[in-house]
Amino acid sequence: MKEKNKKIRANNAADQSKATNELEDKCNEYLAGWKRALADYENLKQDVQKQLSDGRNRIKESLAHELLPVVDNFQQAVHHIPPPEADEATVAGWLQGVTFIAKQFEDVMQSMGIEKIVTIGRIFDPNEHEAVSTQTEEDKSDQEILEEITQGWKMGDAVIRPAKVIINNLNP
Repeated sequence: MKEKNKKIRANNAADQSKATNELEDKCNEYLAGWKRALADYENLKQDVQKQLSDGRNRIKESLAHELLPVVDNFQQAVHHIPPPEADEATVAGWLQGVTFIAKQFEDVMQSMGIEKIVTIGRIFDPNEHEAVSTQTEEDKSDQEILEEITQGWKMGDAVIRPAKVIINNLNP
């Protein structure tokens, strides 16, 4: 009987040792899989960051290509500023060229989906406008925008920069 119990204990110990080894193997397999998954995730994060960076650089390059003709025209206008003794027609022609450059700049912005925020005559909207001052004009509506200090810009519904404005305040 003792011999039988020894065999049973030996078998149980062997079974337990085998089970322990199998569990350790499974744990090591899962740990290795987890480490691979973590390494894959870190690589994915790096790839995504690189793609975002490359995308930003392509956007910047595209923007530069769109704006360079405007910059070139502006530099030419600055280079050809009429002298103080220039006649009115020369100054008017130069000013017309500068106005063309401003329009060209707006066209580039519009082609990128960026548009001006409308201000003068509109009712103040805190989502698109920033009030920097108030005035009182009885013939205008309350909260009507009277003057634009700085142009605001938006892309779709997203405001890039609110317009800084002076609003009418009939209730001082």
